This record gives sequence, C-alpha cells and structure tokens, in this order.
Amino acid sequence: MQSVETSNIKRGKKPKASKADIAFYTLLAILISIFTIVLLFLLLWGLMTSLKSKNDFEQNGPISFPFIDWGNWDNPYASNNELLHLSNYGLIFKNFVFTQLNSSWYVGDELVSHYAENIGFFDMLINTLIYAGVGGLIFSVAPAVTAYLTSKYKYKLSTVINVVFTLMLSIPIVGALPSELTWLRQLGIYDSLWGNFLRFFSGAGMYYFVYYAFFSSISDAYREAAEIDGANDFVVMLKIYFPMAIKTIGTVFLIQFIALWNDWQTSMLYLPTHPTLARAVYEMSLTKSDMGTGLEKYLLQATPCKITASMMLAVPITVIFIIFRNKLMGNVSMGGLKE
Repeated sequence: MQSVETSNIKRGKKPKASKADIAFYTLLAILISIFTIVLLFLLLWGLMTSLKSKNDFEQNGPISFPFIDWGNWDNPYASNNELLHLSNYGLIFKNFVFTQLNSSWYVGDELVSHYAENIGFFDMLINTLIYAGVGGLIFSVAPAVTAYLTSKYKYKLSTVINVVFTLMLSIPIVGALPSELTWLRQLGIYDSLWGNFLRFFSGAGMYYFVYYAFFSSISDAYREAAEIDGANDFVVMLKIYFPMAIKTIGTVFLIQFIALWNDWQTSMLYLPTHPTLARAVYEMSLTKSDMGTGLEKYLLQATPCKITASMMLAVPITVIFIIFRNKLMGNVSMGGLKE
C-alpha cells in the first residue's frame, strides 16, 4: 500500500531541471530578449527619424526626438512639417518616380528593346504586390507539391529528385545567372512578370525538405482510407494532406512574401522596366540618384528621407505579421485516425 502511494506521489511530481538546463535557458532568454529589443529599437528609431527634417537630424543628432518649435513655425532647424504634416512621406510619394527606364539585348542578330517612362509610386506598388504575392504563393505551394509526391510515392525518380535538390543546396552554381538570362531572352519572356514567375516553379529549395519531413511524418492510412471511399490521388492530396499542412504553407508564404517584398536585385536583373518599391529605395540609397529634381532631389538624398522610404516598406510587412501571427505561428496538429 505504501509503495502504491509513493509511486502516485512520484507520478504527480514534475521532473526537476538540472542547473545546466536552467543556466542554458536563462542565457537563451537573455539573448532573445536583447535581440528583440535591438529589433524594436531599430524600428522605432526608423519611425522617429522619418519624422525629422534634414537640419534637425544633422544638428540634434540621430538619437533624438523630432524637435518642434511651437513659437516659430518657420524655424528651418525644427521638424514641424515633418512630424505634424508628414511632409517626408508626401515628398516620397511625389518623387518616387522613374522618369525613364530602358533595356536592350540581342536575340540572335535582332535587337530587342523595352522602354517605360513615368513609373510612379502606385505603379511600383502594384508591381510589388503582384511580384511578392504571386511569387510567395508559388514558392510556398510548388515545394509542397514536389515534397508530397516524393514522400508519398516511393519511386526511383523520387530518390533522384531528393539527391538533385540536395546538391542544388550544397553546391553553389555561380555560372547559372548568365545562362539563365540568355535562356529567358531567347524564349522572349525576359523583362515580364509572368516570365519571371516561371523561374519559381522548380519546387526546390530549403522548404522542400521542410515539407518532405512533414508529409513523411503523416500516416499513409489517410490515403488508404480515402482510396477505399473512391478518392483519386488528386483529391487525396488537395483535400486530405494539404489541409493538414495549411499552417506550414501559410508560414512559408509569409516568409517568402517578406523576402520578395524587400527584393530589389531581381527587379534590376530580370525586370528592368518593371521596378518595385524595393528597387526604388535602393536607387535612393545611391549617391547619384535619378529621383527628384532641384531642392527635392537634394532632400531625397538626406538620411531622414531615405529612412522614410525604408519605413514605407517595413510598416506594411510589420502590420501583416501582427495581424496573422497567431494563425501562422501556431503548432501543426495531426490526428483523426482510429487505431
């Protein structure tokens, strides 16, 4: 009787953490807290700097609140208009314009030229939304389809695909860019959004292995039960397995959307006449920028305006993450089988 009571007491106790575990998790919590504070500080500093004038930033330093002179509204060293009227943001909206973009290349002996002019803020916003939205969807779904097929259908080709995708991640293919550009130009799909999206359909990448591990961990009994009820392979994938992976797919989509939203290199290399907002921010960071004219061009080269442009990219992404953080960061639960 005493042994039974003793076992019940032991069963109700939680195992004590060792001193090494306590020290490790304490250190980990401190490092994560410091990292979070640094990120929040940079975001708040960027927002604060975007509300300062050029003279205020240079006179009072980068680590200071915007100076407001209530007695003299025309004080050139105050940030009255920048803080209360958001004049920096208005300046960016007005001058985020590519007056002229052109790109020329040869297809055989034929010269092909693309030309665009007066591409404003809203044009670049549409390009960015299409590029990041459609691209993020492809990057999140294509690897899921490939991983599902290779994990649930054990053919020799599945092994070959796994090996090839592993090599693609392990071996840097430095010389692929020139050949890829030549290939796109020869096919006539260079400098087009849909032609650029075709590059995303490889189904490879790091998230292929994430999906592969996920689908491999799910029992095949789901598929067997559905096949008994008359479901085909397509229905099994879309209505049984993919709903289980919807949180993972959503998380990958968010990560890829953020990455593509901030991607300026692809726009310069593959979409020379379809600029995105990230590319415009990059152009502003250059010493010799083609944006703006006269005094406005001078102001656009100041740090507060450059930070303002960066904040216009960062704020929408931050809002999206805050809205969807609970849905996308939840744990994936699996169940439903009766053993």
